Amino acid sequence: MAEFLLIQTLLLHWNTILEFAFAIIALIVGIFALRIYNLSEQKQSLLFGISFIFISASYCIKSLTNYLIISKLNENICQALKLYDVSILNSIGTYSYIFLFIIGLVTLAYMTIHQKSIQIYFLTLAITLTSLIFSSNIILLFYILSSIFLILIFLHYLLNYYTNKQGKTLLVLVAFLFLLFGSIHFILSVNHALFYLIGHILELIAYFLILTNLLWVNKK
Repeated sequence: MAEFLLIQTLLLHWNTILEFAFAIIALIVGIFALRIYNLSEQKQSLLFGISFIFISASYCIKSLTNYLIISKLNENICQALKLYDVSILNSIGTYSYIFLFIIGLVTLAYMTIHQKSIQIYFLTLAITLTSLIFSSNIILLFYILSSIFLILIFLHYLLNYYTNKQGKTLLVLVAFLFLLFGSIHFILSVNHALFYLIGHILELIAYFLILTNLLWVNKK
């Protein structure tokens, strides 16, 4: 039992570090995308940047929550915030992460729609968030919805690559494929900490590929 708890704690430490890295990388991606928008005024770059700002915020909250849970300060923090059960702190962090991440994904998926309509965006967002709020298994539904949105985004970049055969499009295509694999991996291993860590490693590779693509575009 003690050995199992030790492994769980070590994996939580690694998840915290990786999620903080995701937050930093996603923030850099968002800033670069907004910078490209300022130079080109392409709406896709604006939406791409906004989506990654939300994704960065989601990982930042998740990483901070995990850190508070595993740190020696968590008891004092819970008392200061009147959160007497650390599971409540975990729930607040998890829900905040899920909602912010889904907003980012919905924004990315909306970016792929040729006929832009703000009503469609908010309708999709409202339906998605409402289904999560009333779900009996929010974690599983979150990964299912994330996979659906990632499939739409992946197909968008797959079509773009098929049309123009550009290296930068291929980088993003592979990145979202890894994110999709990671999301599906989470569905299959939602209660397995080691597989959860593997899913995070796939995400790390994906975010580095997206950042590499934006650095490439910005350099040009």
